[in-house]
Amino acid sequence: MSGLKERLERLRAAAKAEESEAPKEEPAAAAVSDEEPGLHPAFRRLGVEEVTNEAGSFLLRRIVYPFPYRHGRYGLEELAGCAPFLHPVACRQNGKTRGARRRVELSPDVPVPEAKGLLFLDTETTGLGVGTGNVPFMIGIGRCTDRAFVVEQTLIRHPGEERAMLTWLTSQFAGVTHLVTYNGRSFDWPVLVGRFILNGWRRSGPEPGHLDFLHPSRALWKNTLPSCRLGTIEEERLGIVRGFDVAGALAPELYMRFLRDGDPEHLAGVYVHNEKDVLTLVSLAVHFGHLLGGGLGGAAPDPIDAEERFRTGAWLEQHGQTEEARRLYDLLAALQEKDAGDDAGWRLGLAAKYKRLGHWERAIPMWEQAAALAEKSRLPKIEAHLELAIHFEHRVKDYDTALRYAESALALTNRRLSLLRPTPAAREERQRLEKRIERLQRKLFRAAFGQVAGEKRSRNTAEDTGGWLDD
Repeated sequence: MSGLKERLERLRAAAKAEESEAPKEEPAAAAVSDEEPGLHPAFRRLGVEEVTNEAGSFLLRRIVYPFPYRHGRYGLEELAGCAPFLHPVACRQNGKTRGARRRVELSPDVPVPEAKGLLFLDTETTGLGVGTGNVPFMIGIGRCTDRAFVVEQTLIRHPGEERAMLTWLTSQFAGVTHLVTYNGRSFDWPVLVGRFILNGWRRSGPEPGHLDFLHPSRALWKNTLPSCRLGTIEEERLGIVRGFDVAGALAPELYMRFLRDGDPEHLAGVYVHNEKDVLTLVSLAVHFGHLLGGGLGGAAPDPIDAEERFRTGAWLEQHGQTEEARRLYDLLAALQEKDAGDDAGWRLGLAAKYKRLGHWERAIPMWEQAAALAEKSRLPKIEAHLELAIHFEHRVKDYDTALRYAESALALTNRRLSLLRPTPAAREERQRLEKRIERLQRKLFRAAFGQVAGEKRSRNTAEDTGGWLDD
């Protein structure tokens, strides 16, 4: 027993000796807070400072853009003149108007946007969802002053700093009427609200209104740009070229690297990406303001693509700019067919608008062009053929032409069904077409029979009079 005891004592002694001889690990640079009062030099090179309040500390970066300052096509100083024209957008997103097709009703309950009342907001988060596990590690905000546009970016070095960051953020909402975001109504703001609640805040009183520019961007460009990502829109439509830029999707991974080794250089590109996103929101605000303020064709260039021209007109019409919308529609109607592109969508949309107004002489050419394009399509749509069949049957009483369009619509439907799995709705549509064709054939037969009977009656009448009508 004593031998075993001695062996245990020797093992303990050897373990202590190894422990004393091993090199001690230096604390990781990730413990940035342990280095205080000094801040990591890389943070200082980025213009970052530590901010302390009653809830703790966090990091803050502040960039000032004195006016005039141009970001792409527009100057940031133009926001002051353009912001009030965004009132219809604010009413659509915060008022009682719902539905993409309904015209906006201006509401006195929705404040008219003013440049100093707008807070531009963009967050970088640890994930993509809006659940409680998604943490905004960086929050970028921007606002106008009399002489400059100021961007401020917060950063938390560890979860313990989140409450201090959110405390500071709440103080920035004073005087704010609208949050300007890109998908912020569905993402950024719900994430922030969730973090506020987890940190002990409760929702009370009115929240700022929203100006979420994802929705008007989709309305204008979803059919003409490869995507409606902010980076695509700023390059294709706002004249902004960033050059090298850290993709927003990489921000969570770069933040995790920072947490692992404490090197702020991982975040340099994230800071710049977030900053440029905030500036691009200002350029979008100016662009939409020019569109709604009558600046199309001047401060904001006319859209060249026919589909985009139609969508711009439709968006302006929904937001009360009917004269400008009509100008764009007239430009479309005047396009030569060879210059109008091969997209049937805008033709159908424009024809529908003319139909509602009773302008058949303008609707018919649009339907005819759309029908011709459908004939060449691999998966054709029959909307134009149907409209033409209805028009010639019920308004013109030209049953031959109506039958021709109805039969073409049936042939296109059969072609489509041969390539796709038939659905109940598609079968019903085919049955309706077959019934329409049968009805038109009956009308043609009755018309032809009536004409023959009329001619026969005329001959009989002439015979009964003994030819006294002849000279």
